[in-house]
Amino acid sequence: MTTAQTALAPTMTPAQAAAALLTPAQRDALKVKIGATAKSFETSFIATMMGSMFKDVNVGGGQGGEAFKSVMMDAIAKKISNNGGIGLAPSIQAEMLKLQGLS
Repeated sequence: MTTAQTALAPTMTPAQAAAALLTPAQRDALKVKIGATAKSFETSFIATMMGSMFKDVNVGGGQGGEAFKSVMMDAIAKKISNNGGIGLAPSIQAEMLKLQGLS
């Protein structure tokens, strides 16, 4: 443990101590990556939710139609997420930042 880590250890969590050693550029890059991950999770969640909603909808075409339906649900979920989503991504992002000692 470095002197800086020892001095800060009593008042910081391990994640906060690790985050304190990052450069501003590294912190910014990590925040961007966490934001993208949170948005990706929200998109996957929406796609899964929509898949459940439309599981009994018949789009025709047999197996091809089912594959199309899956791709369509993913595209709709991505569109919803890119236009503000359902409010899940900001909450996930805040929690991930907190767990990484970046909030």
